[in-house]
Amino acid sequence: MNHRVMPSLVALCATAACQSPAGLTQKAPTWTAAFGVPYDVLTNCIVERERGPLVTVTPTFYAQERRATVAVTTPTGSAVGVYEIRQISGRGTEVAYRSIFGGPSTDAGGGAFEKARQCGNAA
Repeated sequence: MNHRVMPSLVALCATAACQSPAGLTQKAPTWTAAFGVPYDVLTNCIVERERGPLVTVTPTFYAQERRATVAVTTPTGSAVGVYEIRQISGRGTEVAYRSIFGGPSTDAGGGAFEKARQCGNAA
């Protein structure tokens, strides 16, 4: 493994060690945004963009409520971030993202925002 990647992985694991996806949903969102695609399309796209060798991506769909969550965790199950996705109109979807790396007054979650933005047309 590349020696420059190892410190980042260690820091990620150490930072995420105390957070569960459920616990993370109690934090204020790092960012929120609206997109012009249905919630299920946006959710599936975010899941594909988040997949990687160092994280597990778990989507949960609530079809009757037209909403979903996407938990991004370390291999040990500690939360890195959680997307809360809900349909707000016929084709409009709102996403709230919570990150272990900071809240609304930080620039944490920029990578997550970019992935969501690539999946939908900003409304």
